[in-house]
Amino acid sequence: MGALIACLGLTALLRAGGGEAEPLPTLLAGIPFTADRRPHISPTSLLAPAVLAVVIVAAWRDVHIRLRWGTLLITAYVASLAWTLALASVHGLSGLAGPLGNGPGYLSDVAAADADPVGFLRSYTHQGAHQGAASGSGTRAHPPGLVLVLWALTRLGIRAPSALGVVLTVVGAATVPLAAIAVRSLCHDRAARRFAPVLVLAPWAVWIPAADAVTATLAAAFVTLGVIGSEPGRHLRWAAGCGLGIGVATLCGYAVPWLGITVVATYFVRRRPLLNVITGGCVLLPLSVAAFLGFSWPDGLAVAHDQVVHATTHIPGSTAGVPAWVARVPPGLAVVLAACGPTIIRAARRVRLTPGWPFLVGAVPAIGFGMVTGLTGAHPERSWLPFYCWLLVPALAPSPRPQGPGDMTQAGTLPLGLTTVGALSAIVARAFLPGTL
Repeated sequence: MGALIACLGLTALLRAGGGEAEPLPTLLAGIPFTADRRPHISPTSLLAPAVLAVVIVAAWRDVHIRLRWGTLLITAYVASLAWTLALASVHGLSGLAGPLGNGPGYLSDVAAADADPVGFLRSYTHQGAHQGAASGSGTRAHPPGLVLVLWALTRLGIRAPSALGVVLTVVGAATVPLAAIAVRSLCHDRAARRFAPVLVLAPWAVWIPAADAVTATLAAAFVTLGVIGSEPGRHLRWAAGCGLGIGVATLCGYAVPWLGITVVATYFVRRRPLLNVITGGCVLLPLSVAAFLGFSWPDGLAVAHDQVVHATTHIPGSTAGVPAWVARVPPGLAVVLAACGPTIIRAARRVRLTPGWPFLVGAVPAIGFGMVTGLTGAHPERSWLPFYCWLLVPALAPSPRPQGPGDMTQAGTLPLGLTTVGALSAIVARAFLPGTL
């Protein structure tokens, strides 16, 4: 909590000195520390504390240890889904009505894709450059993949914002079992089992009902495919599937390719470096298909970057005091601390003790990329959904390090108290945040 308050205080100082170019992230504009609003309390506000109590009691009684592995994954998924829906229900249906409001331009983009999907892809980069020059604010912070996902859902008849939110929540909750599978492979069974309650009660569940939840699930899927595929004796199709997953996820987020470093590091740790060739080749297939249809990923990244530079240069006061990229760091760190909860402090202290360090070499640079470039805009809390879970893996590392080689039989104790505090902070934040994030 002290670290979060320090980041918020530094953010306030930078804004007072004119060093902040972009608006505050949605999270920082709505939490009690900065918002002049009363908490929203309704009968449905009791759902999240009820889910929290059930999960905490189950974890305290070591249910996650006694369950069969497959049953644990299903249970963790259902519990994560219940936790996310309970948080969203504080504001009723409006708590699930965020997908089409996830950044400027989504409504018009979905309408344009509905009229002509191929034409939309061909004009995506050009329209983004034109809109950025005209308005001075980026409307292309993401590649077109998320818009196409929303378009596909509307074509299936799911048009109500609340219904879209439910579907995206169902998809986003899959990150929990996927991340647990990857941790079990790269670390060990006990660490993965103790990691499950931490993932289920994640504070970042506040932002799961959004299009970025699809990116998070795709990212968790390709990391899991890569980690499992690097195990001895696995067929090469795992590495190929990992590459295809990276390619598809890259069409949903400009920072997602950084997680590919996790896969590369895992291949080298397990002495299967040739898998990089297969995975790398398959990454190009979705990007090549998109280029054939008219969207160039490098051009899209360049346009998004130009929009950020344009916005930073043309907003009054943005050049006073400190560089814009420096001013983005304190609010970015505050977002990470609030989204991951106090468990991330324990994780930071045990980085050198965990065999899951390859997860960090992908997730940490990805978030750093977002802070420095500003491509996440005013919504980093959602844009970083694919990376939060990997930041907490070291929290389950044993301290001190086991005397035997490796860390295949021991794990750190479940940080039940820290997990509870993080979950309570999510309940409080959801009460103060606006209904549609």
